[in-house]
Amino acid sequence: MARRKKERLLRQQPDHRANRTILIRTLILMGIFGVAVFVPLFFQLWKIQIQDYDYYRGLVADQQTKDSTVEANRGTIYDSNGVPLALSATVYNVQLSPKEIIQCQENYKEKVEQAEKNGKDPPDYPEPTNEFIAENLAEILDLEVDDILARLAKENSLYEMIKWRVEPEESEAVEQFITENHISGIYLMPTSKRYYPKGSLAAQVIGWVNPNLGEGAYGVEALYEEELAGETGRVVTAKNGVGTEMLYWFEDYYDATNGDDLTLTIDATIQSFCESILKKGVEQFDVQNGGFCIAMDPNTGEILAWANSPTYDLNDPWAVTDPVLSQYLESVKNDPSTSEEAYAEALGNTQLQQWRNKAINDTYEPGSTFKSIVLAAALEEGVVSESDHFYCSGSVMVEGWSDPIKCSYTPGHKDQDLATAVANSCNPAFVAIGQRLGAEKFYDYLEDFGFLEPTGIDMQGEYDTSSLIWPRDKFTNVNLATASFGQRFNVTPIQLITAASAVINGGHLMKPYVVSQVTDASGNVLQYTEPTEVRQVVSEQTSARCREILEKVVDGGTGKNAAVEGYRIGGKTGSSETLVEGHTIVSFLGFAPADDPQVVILLAYDAPKPASPGANTTAGGWYISGGNMAALMASELLENILDYMGVEKTYSSTADVLVPNVTGKTLADATAALKKNNLTLRTVGDGDTVTGQIPAQGASIPGGSEVVLYMGEQAPTDQVQVPNVVGLTLAQAQKKMTEAGLYLKASGASGYSTSTAYEQEVAAGTSVDQGTAIEVRFTDSAASGAGL
Repeated sequence: MARRKKERLLRQQPDHRANRTILIRTLILMGIFGVAVFVPLFFQLWKIQIQDYDYYRGLVADQQTKDSTVEANRGTIYDSNGVPLALSATVYNVQLSPKEIIQCQENYKEKVEQAEKNGKDPPDYPEPTNEFIAENLAEILDLEVDDILARLAKENSLYEMIKWRVEPEESEAVEQFITENHISGIYLMPTSKRYYPKGSLAAQVIGWVNPNLGEGAYGVEALYEEELAGETGRVVTAKNGVGTEMLYWFEDYYDATNGDDLTLTIDATIQSFCESILKKGVEQFDVQNGGFCIAMDPNTGEILAWANSPTYDLNDPWAVTDPVLSQYLESVKNDPSTSEEAYAEALGNTQLQQWRNKAINDTYEPGSTFKSIVLAAALEEGVVSESDHFYCSGSVMVEGWSDPIKCSYTPGHKDQDLATAVANSCNPAFVAIGQRLGAEKFYDYLEDFGFLEPTGIDMQGEYDTSSLIWPRDKFTNVNLATASFGQRFNVTPIQLITAASAVINGGHLMKPYVVSQVTDASGNVLQYTEPTEVRQVVSEQTSARCREILEKVVDGGTGKNAAVEGYRIGGKTGSSETLVEGHTIVSFLGFAPADDPQVVILLAYDAPKPASPGANTTAGGWYISGGNMAALMASELLENILDYMGVEKTYSSTADVLVPNVTGKTLADATAALKKNNLTLRTVGDGDTVTGQIPAQGASIPGGSEVVLYMGEQAPTDQVQVPNVVGLTLAQAQKKMTEAGLYLKASGASGYSTSTAYEQEVAAGTSVDQGTAIEVRFTDSAASGAGL
């Protein structure tokens, strides 16, 4: 009995081991469950707070703040004298916030209701309905009402840009509209816009900024993008839960850093001279494919001017204004078979054509202008001298070529010394000079003068012509012959003018450049371009001999139309006959003063239009050659440049003089004063004292001219009409002007018996004072020939 009771008691005692086992299992299960539940939670917290911290921080910032960019002002581009050619100014983007405008409209309605309830007057400005806002903004900004209404219909939107970069006149009108009508939700966001004060001046050099990307698209605007662009700034402001800006709650401003400024070597005045003369020649000679004109300092490599045709307005680079290109586009547009896609393609190609810098992106056969290079090489090597003679029968046979190579002067120049052969631009003579040099030496000078490598100028898209010139091992005797007068190989204009500078500057091949310095906003110079000599090609002595010989090209040779009274001009004409029938590129390479060159120019007109297929003159009667076209225009250009540069003239007996004041003097004193100024006189009347004179004091007339003195009588004050002297010889024009009581100031090639007037400064029929000097430009029509 007692035993059973004991066993019963033992069975009733708890099993502690089992309980511990259950407890342990329970704790393990709870731990596992806890880990399973909380580890993903901890991972998610880690992911949010650490891994994706920047992302969620950005979301918070986006919900609580508005971040707007502030564009940096792009650096200014100046010419060499500090004249702004490209600059940026603050303009504004007009932005709508439809969500805020809805709130503005509700606020207006509440004010009206409150006013009615309190018996007060309603707001004294119109209700800002969508229609009211759209109609007014459309009128101010020249937009469509429906387009603005479509933007306003996006009621949950906070940012709807309706117009980019509006001018100050428009932005001020928008601001006035906002203020007068108490409208919120219309914003003027500051930005910058690129302006080109000189319009098309140096367009292909400067380039333009793509407004959609805010980056330079062409020219130095693109090449110096990093320097010009600057760094964008930021404006951070707080906004409430519905996205409305709280302008005075929080604002943080990060200044934009303006771009650096560029100073170019381009002189805006010389640039305008080059562009004007290029345009004048294109129109006068009916040129079909534009042209180019470069002016360079031969001693440093600085580009003083760089003009291209066709060109465009930098402020509207997509507009096509060139007459030839516009006519082409019009013909495409009016063609019934032209689709929209075809017209768009034609427009795009035309725009690309006007944006191209022909003098660096394109190549051409240099023609006879290249003879200056051959002359320098031959003199340097000692294979020719000034005493050498060359015979020209009108053509020459070259081994390896079955046809004769013709001279531009088909009867032949006969016997001529070196200087005369150069002045005549004689092809057979230069074939002989090339043969004396030999293929190896000739090719060496092609390399030394830089024709087998880019010049390295700081401009976009320089064409590498090395593939356009024969390899040395394939440079045959025939190639040598044609290359000797600049045909059947291509160079860039910038290569040619750079090489020609080495011919006349003492033999130094200089690296050309356009940007002289980069400065920051405070004027500190960050980068400065020093003139760089690539190599010495020929000696100082050879260069001096070349200058002397090339001066004779203008003084009586094929370049006589480039002559300028009072200045010593040297140069070489060129007429490049391309492989396309009727397509000739006429050019003139000139430098001045001939004894100490300060400027070298290369002027070319691409494809003057023949009057008919196979004709050698234009419809206007101009003989298609470098001597009759490019040299003629170069005369006016060089005169303008040299006058502007202040180069001193060498006066001749017929050089212009100023008329002194002799009124009130005795005849003897007046005669002495006029004689001192190289002027003669004629008297009217029999008084003892001069009572009037024609021309008046200070008039500029040619030396040796006759001044009319009125003795005891008053000088007549009635005006006279200018006669038409175009087409007359110098003597005929002089007589006609004298008969009209006027003076003739002759310029250009006026000193030759075959010279005729082609242009007069004052149009025929214009009324002017008696004694007025009328400038008349002359050309020598004998300066013709396809090889000139």
